[in-house]
Amino acid sequence: MNNTELHRLLAKQISKYLSEDYLTHEKFQSFVKAVNDSYLNFERDKELFEHSSQLNEKEYAEVNAKLKKEIKQRRLSVEKLIEAIRSLEVQEGLHTESLDSNNLLSLVDFLQIQIDNRKQIEIELRKSKEAAEQATQAKSEFLSMMSHEIRTPLNAIVGLTYLMQQEEMSENMAENLKILQFSTDNLHVLINDILDFSKIEAGKVELERISFDFKQLISNIKKANQVKAEEKGNKIRLMIDDDVPNVVIGDSLRLGQIISNLVSNAVKFTRNGSITVELACLRKFDNRVAMEVSVADTGIGIPLEKQALIFEKFTQANSETTRQFGGTGLGLVITKKLLELYDSEIQLESEAGKGAKFFFTIELEIGSELKNKASEGSNELLNENTLKGVRILLVEDYPINIKVATKFLERWQVELDVAENGLIATEKHEKGRYDVILMDIQMPVMDGYSAAEKIREVDSEVPIIALTASATFTNQDRAFIVGMNDYVTKPFNPKELYQKIAKYSFRD
Repeated sequence: MNNTELHRLLAKQISKYLSEDYLTHEKFQSFVKAVNDSYLNFERDKELFEHSSQLNEKEYAEVNAKLKKEIKQRRLSVEKLIEAIRSLEVQEGLHTESLDSNNLLSLVDFLQIQIDNRKQIEIELRKSKEAAEQATQAKSEFLSMMSHEIRTPLNAIVGLTYLMQQEEMSENMAENLKILQFSTDNLHVLINDILDFSKIEAGKVELERISFDFKQLISNIKKANQVKAEEKGNKIRLMIDDDVPNVVIGDSLRLGQIISNLVSNAVKFTRNGSITVELACLRKFDNRVAMEVSVADTGIGIPLEKQALIFEKFTQANSETTRQFGGTGLGLVITKKLLELYDSEIQLESEAGKGAKFFFTIELEIGSELKNKASEGSNELLNENTLKGVRILLVEDYPINIKVATKFLERWQVELDVAENGLIATEKHEKGRYDVILMDIQMPVMDGYSAAEKIREVDSEVPIIALTASATFTNQDRAFIVGMNDYVTKPFNPKELYQKIAKYSFRD
C-alpha cells in the first residue's frame, strides 16, 4: 500500500512520524488499511450529513416562505371579506363593527346570514317584477278592451257623419256636421295615441322594412294637413333636397306617424303664420343615406324651462295649453319613442312667442325604384257601380254598426247578407256562396277567429276581411294566423273598405 491510496490526513501523519520501512511490514499494512477505511467512512458520513443538512434547510426555507405567503393571503382575504360584508346592505339587528378577523367561523356565519337575506330580497324582487309584468299586461288588455269599446260606437258616428255629408242639406246642418266630424277625428286620434303609447311601452312595436318614396310621403302629409292649416290662416311650405333618393327602405307607417305628429302639432299651435317642412340629404355612404327632417312654425313657441316637459307622457307646456288647444300630451312622447327605435333623437329649438323647430336625423337604406303602381292606384277611380252584384256576408253583432255598414254596402249596390255572430256566419256560409266575408272579431256565441277557422276547414278560397274595433298587433297577427286575408280597423275609412272589397272581389 502506498501513500496515494491513503486518506490525505492519514498519509500526512505517517509521513510525519513513521519511515517507509514500516509500510513494508505486512501486519502494519493491515492496521493502516483499517485505520484508512475508518478515515474514508468518516469523510463520507460527514459529506452525507452536510448534504442532508443543506437540503433540510432549503426545504424548511421554502415551506416557511409558503406558510408566510398563505398567512398573508389569508389575512388579505379576511380583510376583503370583512370589507365586502360591510359594503352589503346589513340586515336589521346585525352590526358589522363586532366582526373579528381572527374568528373565521363567525365571519362565515355572518356572511351566510347576509346571503340568506339577499336571497329573500331577490325572491321579493322577483315577485314584484312578476306583479309589475302582470299589471302591465292587465293595463295593455284594459287599454285594448277600452279601445274596442270606444271604437265600436265611434264607428257608427264616423260612418253616419260621412254618409250625411254626401247628402243635400242646409248650410247650418253642413256646419254642424263639419263640427261633428272634427270632434270625431280628434277622438279617433286620441284613441290611436293611447293605443300606440301602450304598444310602445310594452315593447310591442317592431319596425317594418319596405321600399317607399320618402318625398311622396312628406308631400302626402302636407296635403292631409292643408285644410286644417288654411282654416287657421296658415301656409304649409315644403322644401325637399334634390339629393334625397327617390326610394328608401324603412317603416313608412311609423315615419309618417312621426312627421305627421310634428306637422299637426305645428298647425295646432300656429295661427295666421307658416309651417315649413324640410327634408335635407346630409350624406350618402355604403348604399345608405342620412337625412335631416325638420318642421318649423311661427306659432306660440315653448319657453326654455318647459321644453323638457313636453316629451314626458300626458304633459304639455302648461294647463292653459291643454284647455285652449286640447290633446293628450302623448304625440311628442310617441314621436320620441319611435325615433329611439331608429337610434335617433328628437331635437327642439324654440322661444316663447317666436315659434318652434323640431328636427331629427334618420339613416335609411337606399332602395331600388318602386314598381309602377298605376294598376293599384286605379282603385281610387272606382265608381259606386263597380261593386254592383258582389255578394257579401257581413258578420257583426252590434246593431248600429250593422245599420252603418249596410248603408254603405247598399249604396255600393252589393248583395248583402248579415250574420249576428260567428256561428250563424258558418251556417250561412255552408248554405250560400259569397264573394267576400266581412268578419267582426269580438262577438257572442262564436267569435270571429273561431268562425274563420271553421270556414277555412271547408273553404280556402273565400276572402275573409276582419272588420273590427280590436286594433292591437296581437289581434291582427291572430287574424292572419286563423286564415283571414286582410284587416280593416273601426272606425273604418269608407274608401279603404271599398278598395279592399274591390281588391278581393275581382281577383284573377
